[in-house]
Amino acid sequence: MAVLFINLSYLIMNYFDDITFINGEDIPACRAVMDNRFHDMFNLQFILDGRMYLGIDGGERVTLDRPAVFWHHPEHSYQYGPSAPAKSWHHHWVTFRGPRGKLIMEQGFMKLSPKGFVYAPRPNIYEDTFNRLLELLQRHDKKNHPDMVLLLEQLLSLLITNKLEGMMDSLHGNSIDKQASRIRAMPFAEYDFDKIARNMGLSYSHFRRLFRMRMQVAPHDFVLGCRMQSAAKSLGDPSKQIKDVAIESGFSDPAQFSKLFRSQIGLSPANYRKTIFK
Repeated sequence: MAVLFINLSYLIMNYFDDITFINGEDIPACRAVMDNRFHDMFNLQFILDGRMYLGIDGGERVTLDRPAVFWHHPEHSYQYGPSAPAKSWHHHWVTFRGPRGKLIMEQGFMKLSPKGFVYAPRPNIYEDTFNRLLELLQRHDKKNHPDMVLLLEQLLSLLITNKLEGMMDSLHGNSIDKQASRIRAMPFAEYDFDKIARNMGLSYSHFRRLFRMRMQVAPHDFVLGCRMQSAAKSLGDPSKQIKDVAIESGFSDPAQFSKLFRSQIGLSPANYRKTIFK
């Protein structure tokens, strides 16, 4: 059993020995000014908050003023520093080298954006993952090496997952636009948003979030708004009484209709009609 354990440990260590971690740090108030090329190593960096500028190969500088991840490759020079003399930012960084490190950098992080940085999704989770990697690095214990590799790959995975979710959200956006157009054309039809979400391969909560991002209101509120807009057009017909418009709009109670109309249009049906027939 002891021999098996030793062989297994050796196998695990060999599996992860194609990457070497060099150093890393968490700097809560960084004001460093950098214009350098990192030879023979890769560098992953994360800004949690604050403001800094970033440039690559002397090109145009961008200001990073929200959580972002950027990286250094030996073939490029990098310039960064505070966006103003008194400004600082919360900075995390880790350096590494080796075949696996090259693969993670070139086929992973660098594929995410030609700009050399991406904004970080779920920054608190990203910070926690980065800090766990730095904590293990500072212990200088070889037994932690496999976990460090997995944490680095997790930092990449978090960004890839976010980008894929963004791509899917964009695809779903077209479906939501079509659904919104259908509601505008037929505001008094019945809409089963749970079923619509399932047909799009989404949970209702995910569908509702995407719909709200796209239309600025939740699905049911959007339907109500379209119905009241249609009712407003009907109020322009002097031959129709307000109670008739209420019934056409699906309300047997004119008082409830009036309340909802005011909430959407800003005027009661009677006052809205007065503005039309001045």
